Amino acid sequence: MTNKAEQAKKISINIKRFRNEQDWNQAKLAQEAGISGAALSKIEGGDRIPTIVVLRKLSAALKVPLNEITGEETEQTSATDERSREFYRRWDVLDDLSKEDQSRLRDMAERLKEITPKE
Repeated sequence: MTNKAEQAKKISINIKRFRNEQDWNQAKLAQEAGISGAALSKIEGGDRIPTIVVLRKLSAALKVPLNEITGEETEQTSATDERSREFYRRWDVLDDLSKEDQSRLRDMAERLKEITPKE
């Protein structure tokens, strides 16, 4: 196996494990992470390594540190990353909103992240 293939396999195994611990199916995780079911299926199949944005979304949805999904050594988490995770952890309180309103809020949050200065 190549290094890339090994990494894809490791990510795949870890995502499946954390998803199963939540007792979620792929559709539920995809919805919680805001990604397509097809993309998650390819990631879990080990066919593709997700982008850092997708990894962060999965990390937040599963409520686990990013390095636990990638299997990498722990590093100091930046304040920005921690705020981002906390935002996604708290997203659950908005479940009572309509899907349309949730989508609008998610889009606005993503735009705000893009224009927020990095530390």
